[in-house]
Amino acid sequence: MKTNFVVSKKDLYRLPWSMNDNPIGWVEVTDVCNIRCEGCYRLVMGDGHKDLAQIREEICFMKNWRNCDNISLAGGEPVLHPDILEIIAFIKQQKMKSIILTNGYALTEKMLADLKKAGLTGFSFHIDTTQIRPEFKKKKIESEMDLSDLRIKFAKMSKKAGLNASFGITVHDGNYHEVPAFIRWAIRNSNLVSGISLITYRVMPTQGIAYYANGERVKVGSESLGYTGEKDSSDKTQTITSKELYALIRNHFRGYEASSYLGGTADHTSIKWLIGNLIVDNKGKAYGGYGKSAMELIQGFHHFVSGSYLVYPNRKVGKEVFLLFPFDRPLRKAFFNFIKQCLINPLRLFKPVNVLGIGIIQAPDILPDGRIDMCDDCPDLCIHEGKLVNSCRLDECRIYGEFLQPRMERSDEPAVESEPV
Repeated sequence: MKTNFVVSKKDLYRLPWSMNDNPIGWVEVTDVCNIRCEGCYRLVMGDGHKDLAQIREEICFMKNWRNCDNISLAGGEPVLHPDILEIIAFIKQQKMKSIILTNGYALTEKMLADLKKAGLTGFSFHIDTTQIRPEFKKKKIESEMDLSDLRIKFAKMSKKAGLNASFGITVHDGNYHEVPAFIRWAIRNSNLVSGISLITYRVMPTQGIAYYANGERVKVGSESLGYTGEKDSSDKTQTITSKELYALIRNHFRGYEASSYLGGTADHTSIKWLIGNLIVDNKGKAYGGYGKSAMELIQGFHHFVSGSYLVYPNRKVGKEVFLLFPFDRPLRKAFFNFIKQCLINPLRLFKPVNVLGIGIIQAPDILPDGRIDMCDDCPDLCIHEGKLVNSCRLDECRIYGEFLQPRMERSDEPAVESEPV
């Protein structure tokens, strides 16, 4: 459903993150995974566990050159790494937080307890209908909301272990209409869920586009990269943008506020990361959100006190957010809405209030002139051969030796018969 809500950069705080001062350090510990996700950024390459010494070296690299507040452990499926507890403990020793990006399938209550003891901050769960999961054999999955019980299972396990839990889905044409229902689910369970992320489906088109590496044209397809157009189906296209998702959310949740963003590297109008929030109670009542001034204060104060910018708080944020209401217009509105409800029902004053983060991430775009629009000052850079590269394009570097360079295909160009495997 199209809406008339338009997000403007002047109403948002441009996050001050940079290559050398970024709260997120992205460390991939393994290529091994136990499920398959359509459009995956990473190929599964056998027994691809990184050596513990190499992982420690990458963590220190991120600390020294990225000034990280948090290390995001990715893969593959990170919890399959045999040294995952030692990795978490080492991150804690380096005085950083740690988040595991996981599909959750291999998690047990004992493992969660052990991870918490080692120093883990929380999980970012990816559970959606683009996946091929063993659980799907037991229940027919037709929509994102058919997975609500599975998400709740992991949210409750995380809370029992004292760990934060956020949930992400890949958004495409087939489930775009389900985004409001997904957000309502998160609001109803805000006592368990710290935040949600909406990541637009990525596809690298292969029709009409020629790709080059090291000056030579190369064949690109699903055998080498998991996000090529050859695998794309009719209901999963690269047409969803962060601005469309923003408009959709605003249309259904008038209290929602976008507070900050990261732009693109090639298109000055694009918004690649859009961070927003809703302030809600455990009954599903939304009071509003906080805006750019509050986010600027939070980021600036954290950097002043700790020396790094903030991402993934150690615990869920509650009523203390209202302390910033004198400095932030949307937060003042949310605070007064809360007070009005307390006057109607004074017991609300003693009930929990949660800040539900809503993050939108728009995948890389190939512009009409052939340039690729990436995330400016990308938070998810990882290490490849001693250099920082975009994690969403790491496979290109590993297979072709560099990022692929696209351009519109010409009729006089010879075709490439095979691709590297």
